[in-house]
Amino acid sequence: MFIEIIILSIIIGLVRGGKLSRFKRVNFKKMWVLILALIIQYFLVTINFIEELHYLDGVFRFTKQLSIISYILLFIGIIINLRYRSLWVVLAGSVMNILAMIFNGWKRPILVEGIELLGFEDLGFLLEQGKLPLYTPIVEKTKLAILGDIIVLPKPYPYPHIFSLGDFIIYLGLFVLIQEIMISEDRDFGNMVQFDFISR
Repeated sequence: MFIEIIILSIIIGLVRGGKLSRFKRVNFKKMWVLILALIIQYFLVTINFIEELHYLDGVFRFTKQLSIISYILLFIGIIINLRYRSLWVVLAGSVMNILAMIFNGWKRPILVEGIELLGFEDLGFLLEQGKLPLYTPIVEKTKLAILGDIIVLPKPYPYPHIFSLGDFIIYLGLFVLIQEIMISEDRDFGNMVQFDFISR
């Protein structure tokens, strides 16, 4: 979903008259921390849905540590780039996700039925056995289950996906961020970006 949101936002930005050349004005010396954090999180989610899990046992042993590092980097990246107002939205979604994990043993609560609906029955079985390092099944005792992965995007969507409300808000924030960059006229992106997507 992360990749699709970026592609969709770029396409819509171009349709609205935006320019890819405006990305050159972004201060990537400050933005790289945020980008790295999102890449780590995307990687951790993706590998949990790979069928041949035994090939990744070495990585799985460090899932918790990588998750913590990714959120530390994410919050640092957001703080140093808060001039981009859309990152307040990303911050809100990130807080929701991290709260769900903190209250559930640093694992993301997820609907077993949702995984099975996506066609990952084998992974659903592994989840119930506690063998997916990033996830824990939503049960009666799960805390903040509403913030878990409960939103299912099934087939015929080309890339069936399950995500949380926090993820959705993060996707929205990233979408708006790209719109900010592509649509905003001649402004100094190292200093301030106006929230043009909302104001138009």
